[in-house]
Amino acid sequence: MAVVHCNKCGQSHTVSEKSLGQTIACPSCDAPVMAEAEAGELNLDDMIPDATPRASAVPPPSNAPHELLTEAEVEPVHIFQGNFGLNLFAGVFSGLLSILFCVAAALLISSQVPTANSFAHALSITLISATVVGLVIASRSGVAFALAGPESIVALLLFLYLGGVHAALPDTAAPIVVRTTLIAATMVLTIFVGLCLWTVGGVGNGDWLRFVPIQAIGGMAAGVGFYVIKYTLAFVVGCSGTGMDLLLRLFDESTCLMWIPPTAFGLVLFIAMRLRRGDALILPLMLLAIGGAHAAFFAFGMDLDTARMQGWLFAPMAQDHFWNIYSSSLVHDVDLAAIVSNVGYIVVLTGLILVGTMYKITQMEIALGRDVDINREYLGMGMGNLLTGLLGGVPATYALSRSLSNKALGARGAVAGIIAALTCAGALFGIHYAIAYIPRFVPTGLLLALGLSLMWRWLISTRTQFTHKGDYSLLVLIFLLTCAFGILVGAGIGAALALLVVAGRYGSMSVVKHEMSGATFHSNVDRAPSQFRILKEKGDQIHVIALQGFIFLGTISGLLRHIHSRIRDREHNPLRFLLLDFTFIGGLDSSVALSFTKLQQMARKFSFMLVFTNIPFELEEQLKGAGCILNDPERHSLTVTSLDYALEWAEDHILDAEDALTVDSQPLAELLRPVFPEPRYIPLLMKVLKKVQIKKGTPVFRQGDPSDAMYFIETGMVNVQLELEGGKILRLKKMGPGTAFGEMGIYTSAPRSATIIAAEDCTLYRLSTTVLHKLQAKAPHFTAAIHRFIVNLLSERVADANAKVRDLMT
Repeated sequence: MAVVHCNKCGQSHTVSEKSLGQTIACPSCDAPVMAEAEAGELNLDDMIPDATPRASAVPPPSNAPHELLTEAEVEPVHIFQGNFGLNLFAGVFSGLLSILFCVAAALLISSQVPTANSFAHALSITLISATVVGLVIASRSGVAFALAGPESIVALLLFLYLGGVHAALPDTAAPIVVRTTLIAATMVLTIFVGLCLWTVGGVGNGDWLRFVPIQAIGGMAAGVGFYVIKYTLAFVVGCSGTGMDLLLRLFDESTCLMWIPPTAFGLVLFIAMRLRRGDALILPLMLLAIGGAHAAFFAFGMDLDTARMQGWLFAPMAQDHFWNIYSSSLVHDVDLAAIVSNVGYIVVLTGLILVGTMYKITQMEIALGRDVDINREYLGMGMGNLLTGLLGGVPATYALSRSLSNKALGARGAVAGIIAALTCAGALFGIHYAIAYIPRFVPTGLLLALGLSLMWRWLISTRTQFTHKGDYSLLVLIFLLTCAFGILVGAGIGAALALLVVAGRYGSMSVVKHEMSGATFHSNVDRAPSQFRILKEKGDQIHVIALQGFIFLGTISGLLRHIHSRIRDREHNPLRFLLLDFTFIGGLDSSVALSFTKLQQMARKFSFMLVFTNIPFELEEQLKGAGCILNDPERHSLTVTSLDYALEWAEDHILDAEDALTVDSQPLAELLRPVFPEPRYIPLLMKVLKKVQIKKGTPVFRQGDPSDAMYFIETGMVNVQLELEGGKILRLKKMGPGTAFGEMGIYTSAPRSATIIAAEDCTLYRLSTTVLHKLQAKAPHFTAAIHRFIVNLLSERVADANAKVRDLMT
């Protein structure tokens, strides 16, 4: 039956149950009244009075990320950007340092070419390269502090290449043939390098070079360092460079004064390079060494001519007429067969420059704090090498250490690079005067320091950075093969092993296994209906990407572009939380630390929080050893043990921003009103529920207990967890105010399938099967509403599970 209470006449009347929930006329005065359920008719033992709502609230989480900023366009590099005085100082400083690097490179290049004026010409062509390529890079690069010129790897390969060309010439070859063939060989090499760089940038394949395993490059680079040291010492003591001959000469008392000063000075420079911003110390140390040597000459009463005769100083040098390379002899007297026979060095040097350029660009992106157009950088470097090749110069690439030193000195605009290049241009016409005053141990010591630096960087510094156990072994293997059998053999084996690594690890598998939006992919936390509505509207502020396979620089670059596209997507809410899950990751290449640092910079720039989940402790520690700390809130980066906890944390922040995190302060009747099929029955439902207070950490019921009731949560949170063998606990779900659990106990007699533990002090309401059976007999319409509520609850959970499956299948 139903009852009406008329406020107008004050009478109460019993009416038919069919009128329940409808507005009818009062039987006494005809005033409109609502027919309600007659609760008093239900004389049940479990009937209880209405509960009092709880007053406490969950404190909101802190450290919510800032509102997403719109993506800014990449700022162009202006010539006079930054402080002009600092740019001028940095440019002159870097230019003088580049000149000394060119002297060292020229000394190595010319040491195996016993022709007249070979050192003077080698010095000219290295300065031409530093000038031309430096000007092109300064005017075109997206990195304001970038410098370019001949590097130690280029110098060694050119040394071997020109030595091989000279050895391939007939013994009876005329001096003009030797000279023009070596000039033509240099031009062919540099122009070929320029064409390859230009092509890579022109077709937009610069990012593909990021797929080359870094350990293959590192093994060869360390081998180059070994050969730089070996041939520099051989040149200093005047021997052929074979192992036994070199050892005998080093331990000969007559040669000690020849190799000990450059070696000692090289060690000093090497130690300076290992210091933070140590590259800025190289020029002062070299100038100090030059001044100290002349002071020693004066102190010992040695004039400059005597010092030159004893080999302490370079002999006076005539101006090299580098502008006269184009003549009829350049066409008629070139021995093409000698050049073709050394094509292997051309291929190896080109490959090293192509891949090395990619690595240096990545390092400069880290220093710059943003991405640059790698294809534009390749185009600029290709243009510079083509121009310098036509002028007879040697190949050039980015000078990473000098570029970073240039930045540390205050370079912020292209004017610094232009001034550095013009300083090298001035040296083209004045270095032949100054060279006679430079002690020989200064450039040779620099060569030894560069060789040591290459070996240290790849054999020592990177040892703890490899996250795959075979990577470092592969690097050492390539290094040993390079040292034992030469650069060409090492390059060939290194390239073959690199291809095997790429094919074996990466194949065609995408690094992204699953990609989900927080609007449909939720944590295992059952929340109030009002909270779920907010998460459906605002949940796409959370973006989840599950990674897979073996990650390296190439795959991460594609991932970065993918994230950029999500940031620029204006059809969704701004990105606030990016969750990267490592559950399916097999390993990380050592170079990935650079990309994760770039990802942190992106998170800081666009004000979203980067959350790494399920990352193995070993990988996190290895990345930390490589200088990339993942758990660093100041860099908008966190690590969380599981994806579920990370989702819950991000959802809490979104709800807190909408002032919806504390809905548990409402009474259960209000929490149920939006979802209960027949809201008019809610007062009656509250009368048949039994209020239960559960303390934090107390089980509501345990796995295996009899199923005899379901529960509604008014306040607090509970954890649904599975008890596994060995005492292990797996959290399946977390449930909060306005939700219900244990509903399967209403329909089945099967034991409880999981344990429910109170995560906080909770206020629950219990509906037992006994009460429900009594209700079925006394109030079938009311009982049907309860059943519809349970069916709707189960349907929503199935729909949510289906949505997750769809996300995981795409």
